Amino acid sequence: MRDRSVDVARGIAIVAIVLGHVERGLASASLLPYDTALTLDRLLYLFHLATFAYLSGLFVRRSVDRDGARSVLTRRVMLFVWLYLLWTVIQGSVRIVASPVANTPVTVGDIARIWIPEGQLWFLPWLIGVTVVAVLAQPWRSRVRGALVLVAAGLLALAVWGYDPLYVFTRGWALLFPFLVGCVVAQPRHAALARRTGLVGVTAVVGVAVWLWVGLATGATTPTTGGDGRTAETVALGVLGCVAGAGATLALAALVARSPAAGVVALVGRRSLEVFLAHIVVASGTRVALVQAGVTDPWVHVVAATTLGVVVPVLIAVVAERLRWSWVFGLPGSVVPAPRPPLQS
Repeated sequence: MRDRSVDVARGIAIVAIVLGHVERGLASASLLPYDTALTLDRLLYLFHLATFAYLSGLFVRRSVDRDGARSVLTRRVMLFVWLYLLWTVIQGSVRIVASPVANTPVTVGDIARIWIPEGQLWFLPWLIGVTVVAVLAQPWRSRVRGALVLVAAGLLALAVWGYDPLYVFTRGWALLFPFLVGCVVAQPRHAALARRTGLVGVTAVVGVAVWLWVGLATGATTPTTGGDGRTAETVALGVLGCVAGAGATLALAALVARSPAAGVVALVGRRSLEVFLAHIVVASGTRVALVQAGVTDPWVHVVAATTLGVVVPVLIAVVAERLRWSWVFGLPGSVVPAPRPPLQS
């Protein structure tokens, strides 16, 4: 049976990712005060990508046990390479056309440099890289192996925490640790933990409190940004805020999953890959359209761009399925829907 709390957690995290890119676009366009943008950025980046990394790892063990390591690796490499190239062209083409009214003009030469990821698309090569690590290391095979792999990943996370390199396959390696934690925990154990009401309730309350304190009252470094000015203290605070924020998200998702309100959030979570791929184009287009219409209130922008950045990609996904355009969000030529990748399950 599908674990609804996982879908809800994905839904929360993907909305936060859309909001983060909306906020950054507004700050770049000087529509959102710098201090407000900085604080909101820290709060969001402390938890949303780490939550996704953990959730992406939950189903790796099941896939490897069911289909074999080579099959899993081949399928996911093919899928994410295809989506990376396709959406580099789609997103890049839209940015080229919109260059006269965009925050940063883009040329064909910029898009042709596929070794420099387009915006959020760096996460797709990251998924390839961490899947390779997980399939080769298989940390779930024994406690000793799991402990050794997690210690190594933890040390790597501390070493690269906050750094944001330019090139493909170099970004996001601080997130390897939560990904591998997800691999070790695996979905059945996660589901069992999500059913423990007392545990998730305490985790939600304490996690939110710690996350808010770190995000609002400190200069913590987030896992994938802010590395230039990082210190041992800001990294330590960032790790604390990241664990608290991701833990709170998972706990809140477990609680929300039991309520009638879970349906919409879970639906968004099940479409998280589609939202992730298409939201930049939609959210940026919304900002440009509102500015051209004379709307400069940043919070109108936040609500409109975030809402449309979530809803429109879901609608595109539904239409693509009706038209049997499997290639838009999956491998081309698929007769049946492709196996759900790590962003979904």
